[in-house]
Amino acid sequence: MILDMWEPYHKAVRALFPSASIVIDKYHVVQKVTQALDQARKECSPLKKARYLLLKGCEKLRKDQRLRLDDILEEYPALSIAYYLKELFRDFYRTDGYNEAKERLEEWIQLAKQSPFASFQEVANTLERWKEPILSYFLCPYTNARIEGTNHKIKNIKRRAYGYRNRERFRLRVFLECTGNTTGSQAA
Repeated sequence: MILDMWEPYHKAVRALFPSASIVIDKYHVVQKVTQALDQARKECSPLKKARYLLLKGCEKLRKDQRLRLDDILEEYPALSIAYYLKELFRDFYRTDGYNEAKERLEEWIQLAKQSPFASFQEVANTLERWKEPILSYFLCPYTNARIEGTNHKIKNIKRRAYGYRNRERFRLRVFLECTGNTTGSQAA
């Protein structure tokens, strides 16, 4: 079962499906780390234009963006610690096996606890608490990405139309945009 870190979901799954394996969705874990980096950015200085550079993966930066980021990290050394922690965590999910992932996660948690930022210390405590379901991803590498994407698409359909008064028309619009099917039936 792929879940986020909301305890009531976990309690319900354990009660209804006691033998189910629980995996914390990768997106929600990475989101916690990027939120910690953004909080660290705000603490260092209100670097609004730097947010994009800091949150984007270093391998995706153009040369000019990389140079700008290097200048920012040189100007704000404490922020470079937060950026390093974010990039180190991104590498965690590129790990090959469970045992190596466990070592990397434990190492990251210790580094984050020693960081000067309360936001990273808090995330470290959260990840330590949810360590086993996070590591379960390496035994069962599934995510909720497709479901989350479909939910996002449905919300956008509703938003674009400023809501729907007729539920049947809304249902048909969702079927059309999500499946290409205009009849609303499962068979295409």
